[in-house]
Amino acid sequence: MAVLNREVAEQLGLPLATSADAPVKVLQYGDGNFLRAFADLFFDRANQAGWGGSVAVVQPRTPRTERCDAWNEQDCLFTVLVRGRADGQVVDERHVVSSVRECLNPHRATDREEILRVATSPELELIVSNTTDAGIAWDPGCSLEDEVPASYPAKLTQVLYRRWEAGQPGVVVLACELVEDNGARLFALVRRHADEWGLPLEFAAWLDQECVFASTLVDSIVAGPVRDPAAVAALGLGYEDGFLAAREPFECWVIQGDDALERRLPFGSAGIDTVTVAPDIAPFERRKVRILNGAHTGFVPGAWLAVYDIVRDALHDPVVRGFMDALLGDAVRPALLETLAPEDVDGFIAATADRFDNPFIDHSLLAICLNSTSKWRGRDLPTLLERVEATGAVPQTLAASLAALIAFYTTGVEGRDEEGLHLRRADGTPYVAEDEDDVLDFYWEHRGTDDATLVADVLRNTAFWGQDLSDVPGLEPAVLGALTVIRAEGPLAAFAAAIAETSEVAA
Repeated sequence: MAVLNREVAEQLGLPLATSADAPVKVLQYGDGNFLRAFADLFFDRANQAGWGGSVAVVQPRTPRTERCDAWNEQDCLFTVLVRGRADGQVVDERHVVSSVRECLNPHRATDREEILRVATSPELELIVSNTTDAGIAWDPGCSLEDEVPASYPAKLTQVLYRRWEAGQPGVVVLACELVEDNGARLFALVRRHADEWGLPLEFAAWLDQECVFASTLVDSIVAGPVRDPAAVAALGLGYEDGFLAAREPFECWVIQGDDALERRLPFGSAGIDTVTVAPDIAPFERRKVRILNGAHTGFVPGAWLAVYDIVRDALHDPVVRGFMDALLGDAVRPALLETLAPEDVDGFIAATADRFDNPFIDHSLLAICLNSTSKWRGRDLPTLLERVEATGAVPQTLAASLAALIAFYTTGVEGRDEEGLHLRRADGTPYVAEDEDDVLDFYWEHRGTDDATLVADVLRNTAFWGQDLSDVPGLEPAVLGALTVIRAEGPLAAFAAAIAETSEVAA
């Protein structure tokens, strides 16, 4: 079977949105699955609407050129499977993405020359990156004279300086690394390199005045490369593709900026409404953490104890689904409406249910339970505290969620070692609770403790929560009551009781 390239695509009648000679308008640092299945698919869609640009990808880390060469042999084409649910319907699509023109490895001299040619060309508009969470970091060992600076901020400073020297206008830098204020952090590191390398003040002024370092929030689950031969054969593509990737239908790219920035980006004019330019992305980050992540952490430990193994199966249980709906609708939604429009909140809640019900991804509940204590603190505790302050009452769904979390660490305790706490759920399935040592030590030391003392000590553990939660009116009896139900009747009974109490309050 032939390897995918432009000739093969033409023979098979595969539509390509980007012409082979489209000028490079994007310099992209990162060749991983996420940027390919997310950003590069967006650029391909923009070309369907007439944008007419292409992407030059810089392989960010390894000096090995095999991966880059293999992709170039495919004319940088690749297939993205978009699979899951949207608006309650199953989606199973495939897209041959053609927006990438070339893959460059800076450890090869000819590729370094091409990177500088792209960086100094008048056609360049955007620089996009996803260099992992650790990519936006300071490395004092980098210098302007390095052939290949070790860090991404140093690489970026180097190419931007060459662009300024060439007298070209500034560009928009879109940081997609999963760190808070990613664009602002990247800009600060570039300016620091400029200062420490003694670069001209005029270059610093150019960075300040002509370049835009936009913080962004990216959200779509990319499952990764599809390599299983049987799975690939079942697709019946008609060609070989070493860069085949799969992702869910949901996509959200929020870019911090103003109307002027929106006009510089190709998405709005292309009618791509899943890219949002907003003056502040913090409310959207809060929405994701409170709804998507908060729902996961809110119901997953209890669903695991209710002897479910994957998210999709758990959500098909009407009690688990009802509990999640009550948690999001009664506790999370009102807090988010302070900074977001109802349609932004309600649409995201509906999409979250679809994402959890993805028939193509078996998302392990136990894997989600990793480090659940800190996750609950960051994702669910803020909602609880805000609702108590606003209403004077503890949301029963969050009290039951915290009780289920406590039960997760204390059900059928059998041992403690470097792996974590060894436990056993009601159906006899052994499991390991993995968390920070102080969390595991706490629960190990509390094995056999009566539940009233256990709950009191959990709430008073300021190392867990950053404050003494026993001060929250009504929380301790609510958590203890839910935990008592879990011990006697199981987590689904506690979830059902929380749903009923939430409905009574709403009525």
